[in-house]
Amino acid sequence: MFKRSVLYLSGLLQIVIFLAAVAKPAHAYVDPGSGLLAFQVGGSMLAGALFVLRSKIRKLFGRGSTAKAETENQGTTGTGSGLRG
Repeated sequence: MFKRSVLYLSGLLQIVIFLAAVAKPAHAYVDPGSGLLAFQVGGSMLAGALFVLRSKIRKLFGRGSTAKAETENQGTTGTGSGLRG
């Protein structure tokens, strides 16, 4: 088992060295903003996932519905500072 994995790694190393030796220069332009755009998309997806996860955790522990109900009650009762209609 160990001998076989060493042979596979040796073959992989030889292929990598061969590909590095025959690399040709690329005569093309790559916009540096492309990588930043991909980074921004990934960051936005992470921030959105954290926001959704936070709301799910709040609902799980029962904080989401009670906190929302308390803020609605504060605006409509009391000194009359709520909406008048």
